[in-house]
Amino acid sequence: MANINQEIKEAVKEKKIVIGSRTVMKGVKRGRIASLVYADNCPQAVMKDILYYSQNNFVSIKEFGGSSLQLGEVCGKPFNVLVVGIRK
Repeated sequence: MANINQEIKEAVKEKKIVIGSRTVMKGVKRGRIASLVYADNCPQAVMKDILYYSQNNFVSIKEFGGSSLQLGEVCGKPFNVLVVGIRK
């Protein structure tokens, strides 16, 4: 989990991060996302879409070892974050 945290923090510093399931999915469909990280408590409907489009566009998927609140904290945001995308 520390490796994922470090990767997210570096992406935030470089301003290569995309936050939110809808925005990340748009980026995945357009081929602009290299990898994505999702929280443990991500709903099944969102996970189904993530897996489908990520496999078609060769995006690496990583599970964050905590809740959406903890993922938001790692991103430096004061709100819950279900999905984070890292741009190419």
